[in-house]
Amino acid sequence: MNKPFAITPVHDLLLCGSADMPIGLYHLHLATAEQLTRLHYKAGMLKTVSKRLKVLVDNGYVQADAKPTKKGNGGYYYALTQKGTHYLDLCGFDVSEALRPDKEMDRHLFFLEHTLDLNDIYIAALQLKHVSGSCYLHRRISERSFKREPLKFQYGNENLRLIPDGFLDFRIRAQDGPERYVGLVLEHDRGTEQQEHFKRRIKLYKAFLGSGTAKQALGLPAVIVAFTTFTGAKRAAKMREWTFQELQGNPQLLPLFIFAELPKPLEPKHLLFERRWYTLTDGQPIALLEG
Repeated sequence: MNKPFAITPVHDLLLCGSADMPIGLYHLHLATAEQLTRLHYKAGMLKTVSKRLKVLVDNGYVQADAKPTKKGNGGYYYALTQKGTHYLDLCGFDVSEALRPDKEMDRHLFFLEHTLDLNDIYIAALQLKHVSGSCYLHRRISERSFKREPLKFQYGNENLRLIPDGFLDFRIRAQDGPERYVGLVLEHDRGTEQQEHFKRRIKLYKAFLGSGTAKQALGLPAVIVAFTTFTGAKRAAKMREWTFQELQGNPQLLPLFIFAELPKPLEPKHLLFERRWYTLTDGQPIALLEG
């Protein structure tokens, strides 16, 4: 007679992370085996991680579905089930109603790919501490959190709401003196948004930054709106052009927007240490941190 299945530390690592990297499927909501491997293992462990995820699927803790593509199966992605959520609830995790694991797999391909893209950026941000001992991700606010609690502000006579794709609060330890910070309000573009809709988004950011509420809302004295894309340099240039057009007459806001075409696979150094970010005031790429 087979013994009943029991969660072991190797499964907990995938579900909720470790002390060194306390991030797992619970925090990402959706993830591929490759993403979870990148978080916790070396690339050669992908098959092992896939097998461990299959065990969790077979025992009802995780659900799997294939990403649809024009050519068929685009690889599997994973999310918690109600049983998996209940297990983490018993472990002391805050399981909110908004998690709704039964809804995770019922998503349009665009939203699925957008979430997985954002997770790639988040994972690279988490791994920065392995690239530079002085730089680390101090805080992250996810798109899901912003959907539950949008940034609310008043601009003129209007009460407005803003839902960014995410917020990353990087900290840089100094040998002497206080920590520095880089606060990025994240907007990730998949190359599908038309000019009119994109400019409408910029208008909303213009109002948010002009309202003077960013410090109170995000807990930092200053933030930068960072537009990212994996779709190519032409798309990044187009977003930059549209933003510049919309901000004419507001020169004080130009330094608060940056744009980058990011590569895949995304490495931690690409985010802060490589010269791939473009401002609205200079045609040469910059690194957000030098050295």
